[in-house]
Amino acid sequence: MTESRPVVLVVDDTPDNIELLHSMLREDYKIKVATNGDKGLELAVRDPRPDIILLDIMMPGISGYEVINQLKENAETSTIPVVFITAKSQAEDEHKGLTLGAVDYITKPFDPEVVKARVRTHVAAHLELRQMAEENRELRARIERAFSDFSEDGLLSLIQGGENDGVEFKSTLRWNLHADRSDKNIENECLKTVAGYLNGEGGVLLVGVDDQGEVIGLGKDHFKTEDKMLLHWVNLVTAYLGTGCMRCIRSAVHDVSNLRLLVVECLPATSPVFFNRDNEECFFVRMGNTTQALKPSEILAYIGQHFPDAISADAEK
Repeated sequence: MTESRPVVLVVDDTPDNIELLHSMLREDYKIKVATNGDKGLELAVRDPRPDIILLDIMMPGISGYEVINQLKENAETSTIPVVFITAKSQAEDEHKGLTLGAVDYITKPFDPEVVKARVRTHVAAHLELRQMAEENRELRARIERAFSDFSEDGLLSLIQGGENDGVEFKSTLRWNLHADRSDKNIENECLKTVAGYLNGEGGVLLVGVDDQGEVIGLGKDHFKTEDKMLLHWVNLVTAYLGTGCMRCIRSAVHDVSNLRLLVVECLPATSPVFFNRDNEECFFVRMGNTTQALKPSEILAYIGQHFPDAISADAEK
């Protein structure tokens, strides 16, 4: 049968303390024991990994202070909560322990109820963070698999199909081709389209294609390099749509008909995306082959239908 209880690693050289902590915690936790710092560091990376480390300071060999330093420097153990358990009760000792990264500091003699309550709290927080990290990894992997690997033929096919609810053309990213100057309104139009895709079913923005579907490329966008253009675009998205939506957007430059296009593919966002610029906050959605801003009275209903978890989260606050 697989061990499902959280794991507590006790690092202490005093047998009485080890026995006391074991008797307090064994009912709810699997207990691992190390009687010196070196053994504690070894057990911290050995499966099953500890969900919390109860660490003495004064031990033979390396001290608890050196142990926590090494734990925090190791990516495999840096997130494990460490609680100092020690007879050193001076304020400066506690301050040093917490400064080094401990989540708590318990002085001897132990109060069993205090120890159990604090261990329970820190283990619960650690398990929750670990679950969230795993869910984020799975989400990133799922999103990555959902993006398309566009070929030139595939992009030409999109262009020939014309604009629709999931495909939109923009001649440039920021340059007014008639006035020959940078124009943030053009940037805004690109951002609005992306926001509409994120708040809906997703879609593809093709920059370097005019309204008639003619590929004109990015040559007139006045960026010194494509890397500078991509950096400018990423900065626009993070500044005016938010960093959270970046995982749902893939932006890359592709060859089409011997010209270069900026292809921005958007997946549906997991939470509402608002466009914020010039002290104006708008919520955009796709309606047919256009992007439109919803009225304030319409936004809540739309979010309730498409992002019910966002409404639930707000209600819980």
